[in-house]
Amino acid sequence: MKAKLMLGLISLFTYFSLFTFSSLVLSEVEGYRLRPDDVIKISIFARGETQVEAELTVSSKGFITCPFLGDIKAEGLTISELAEKIREPLARDYFVEPQVFITLKESKSAEWKIYVMGKVKKPGAYEFKHGLTALDACILAGGFEKFAAPNRATITRRENGGYKVIKINLNKIKDGKTKDVFLRPGDRVYIPGSRL
Repeated sequence: MKAKLMLGLISLFTYFSLFTFSSLVLSEVEGYRLRPDDVIKISIFARGETQVEAELTVSSKGFITCPFLGDIKAEGLTISELAEKIREPLARDYFVEPQVFITLKESKSAEWKIYVMGKVKKPGAYEFKHGLTALDACILAGGFEKFAAPNRATITRRENGGYKVIKINLNKIKDGKTKDVFLRPGDRVYIPGSRL
């Protein structure tokens, strides 16, 4: 009985953790305005079921070819603005109370990158992916150099019009002694050198 209760609590905690992370990521993306070559995933729901799911690329002229509707100007719109632009004609001409969900899958914009700097083997800009953590980013950057000090790593993040610095100990994260930090678009991970 106790085991079942514990398993239920762990499942509930995992659900809320994922929900919170998803909300944070969505809030970061919400102000982002679409650009040519961005890749989005669109899901249209109506009558209690999925009507269509598709991955679409914003063309060089700023358009997407949307199911049911044809070419729609997407460049310069936020995710929510584009969803509403699609939902309105669907509600008028195709479905009763349709729902449109759009996620940004890929972007070449600097706003959709993370940066890894300092004592890593391949410092630079990397594409942001949902679920990417600080340790993941360092692995993408080739791992740590010989005289790196991952125990004094920092993440610099844009927040509320300014910058917030988050101190993390990647050695403890590697050893499973503390939780890794989920990154957001635009985060800068810095690995300092060891003190001699």
